[in-house]
Amino acid sequence: MTSVNNPDVEVDNEQFLKLCDRLSAFLLETRKRNLARALIGDDEFSNDMVGEDFTSFEQDLTRGLQLTPYDQLRIQSRVRNILRPSD
Repeated sequence: MTSVNNPDVEVDNEQFLKLCDRLSAFLLETRKRNLARALIGDDEFSNDMVGEDFTSFEQDLTRGLQLTPYDQLRIQSRVRNILRPSD
């Protein structure tokens, strides 16, 4: 078993990586959706954009959007806290 070593926490590397990937994907998808909703506006034409139209708009608009290194560090910190054994 490989471990991620931190002065305070030692966790299973595979579990750590899976949880980091899961939280990263969730944050990225949430940001994409929120950005698309914010930019779609609230005029009469925007109200008709639902379902596949919105999904297509979201994908085209957010292509290439990535998390920052700061985001990744925060996610890793949270995962360490989640996986920290309780005393």
